[in-house]
Amino acid sequence: MSQNSPHIKRRYMQPLPSRRKHVLLVACTLAVIIGTTFIITNFMGRVDDARSAGVIAISPPPQPPVFDTLEANSGNLPDLLAGEVNENVNPTNSLAVTNTVPLATTDALGNPISSTPNSQNFDFSASPITLTPSSSGQSVSTTGPRVITIDGKPIDGSSSALVPAPISGLTKISSYGQVPAISSTGVTPLSAYKRPFTPVSGTQTVSIIIGGLGVNRTLTQQAINELPAAVTLSFAAHSSGLQGWVNKARAKGHEVLIEIPMESNEFDASEPGASRALMATRNIRANPRNLDWLLSRAQGAFGVTNYNGDLFLNRADAVAPLLEKLAKTGIGFIFDGSTSAPSLSAIASSARLPYAAGYNLIDTQPDSQIIENELSRLTQSAKLGAQPIGVGFTYSETIVTVKRWANSLSSQGLTLAPASHNLR
Repeated sequence: MSQNSPHIKRRYMQPLPSRRKHVLLVACTLAVIIGTTFIITNFMGRVDDARSAGVIAISPPPQPPVFDTLEANSGNLPDLLAGEVNENVNPTNSLAVTNTVPLATTDALGNPISSTPNSQNFDFSASPITLTPSSSGQSVSTTGPRVITIDGKPIDGSSSALVPAPISGLTKISSYGQVPAISSTGVTPLSAYKRPFTPVSGTQTVSIIIGGLGVNRTLTQQAINELPAAVTLSFAAHSSGLQGWVNKARAKGHEVLIEIPMESNEFDASEPGASRALMATRNIRANPRNLDWLLSRAQGAFGVTNYNGDLFLNRADAVAPLLEKLAKTGIGFIFDGSTSAPSLSAIASSARLPYAAGYNLIDTQPDSQIIENELSRLTQSAKLGAQPIGVGFTYSETIVTVKRWANSLSSQGLTLAPASHNLR
């Protein structure tokens, strides 16, 4: 094909753009940007706006009062760091006290305010004073500080409330959780959880246990709130929220027992808690495990009591190992006296288990007249020095009648004692 043919395309070299031209273009662009910025900042804004200048007047802080809280001239206070005060000397003794305000001689409760101690009448190096509560848990001082009361009761409940449970060191771990145990220092749950009591000279004592608590919520709350603190309360081991009930009872000053279900001649396996009952005729090997389960239900009880058990409690071969087990936990056992168990006291003594027996059931029927008659028998027995324990159930009639009866005891020369006082 001829080189002059119009169909042949040829390549020609094109000259590259000048580098000088590009550099000039970039320089012009930067000049425009800088110039625009300068014009905006100098002609459209104020340079002073970005500068902090000027003075704001602030009022001086108020001066302290002429007299400080020590009622001394502020300028005359000694410099404790400059060695102006000798060791073991109260620096406020040498300060003048204002005569314009009379000094109070009593506090808000009417207690006398002692004079300011000084180096002559106060030993600053003496050991701290240790306060030891009285054995009764009540205030025995008649000359000490006064206490604010409402309706005759301290507002903090200190006269009746017992120590919250559990107390550290008084439990051990079983297959079912914590169960009572003697502490490493020899403190027993019985001594720690019982209600402190000191007999009143010249009077005899009588005790009451109200049992079956924790099943009926309304009656349980009524018993806790309305019965005197010295009434011992007994709770069904299978009741729901048992630890909460124990805590509420102790907060009101009541010592607590846990009811242990035991086999009776009319044992009903369908009853609540029957599956954990202590048996004499069958499943005897399960008794120690069942006892651990029952004791693990709540902490804060000073002991246990029986629920039924006329069959079990008359079988020494079944009872003895469990009373020995109870003795090792450091708690006590109170037999409600609802049936005949002639060997029970001897077995408990052999096991070295603190033991007491109830005098009679005060409410075989929930009838106020029957309950009053039984309480009258209990009163007569107490006047003879027998220190009896009456046992009742959570009936509304029982709660009301016992409350009225308890209020009449002092006029008869009797003192209501917690049931733990009778353990031997």
